Amino acid sequence: MVTIVTVLAVLAAWFDLRKNIIPNRVVFPGIGIGILVRTASGILCGEPLDILVMTAEVIVLFICLWPVYTAGGLGAGDCKLFLMAGVFLPVKQAVFVVTFTFFIAAVQIVLFVLFCKVKKEKKKIRTIPLAPAFLIAVLSGWL
Repeated sequence: MVTIVTVLAVLAAWFDLRKNIIPNRVVFPGIGIGILVRTASGILCGEPLDILVMTAEVIVLFICLWPVYTAGGLGAGDCKLFLMAGVFLPVKQAVFVVTFTFFIAAVQIVLFVLFCKVKKEKKKIRTIPLAPAFLIAVLSGWL
């Protein structure tokens, strides 16, 4: 499961850096694979009700992300990426990944602002690619 999430995070980061979008063709299959893998592992481990836990985790994650999305703090692809993490990861790891992603993004913004001040440029930050921060958070979560 670690490999699948990492590969999907790499793909999302690549698209986000190159095209400033996380396409549905990466996220939706990832969500589907996550549901299948987590359900199968729950059944094999003798926890067939894990699908209900996973559903509850994703619903809570969606409710928490909705205000950030509606305020313009996240794009739709970023939200779907976090929901994919919620499908794949247990709740502790999913919370870590979301929190650490926002922390990395904040550091990224601070560095950008400092870099612009050093160069004496007045650039406004319109968007930042969040998927690379997500990738770093996913990799950090496995360590």
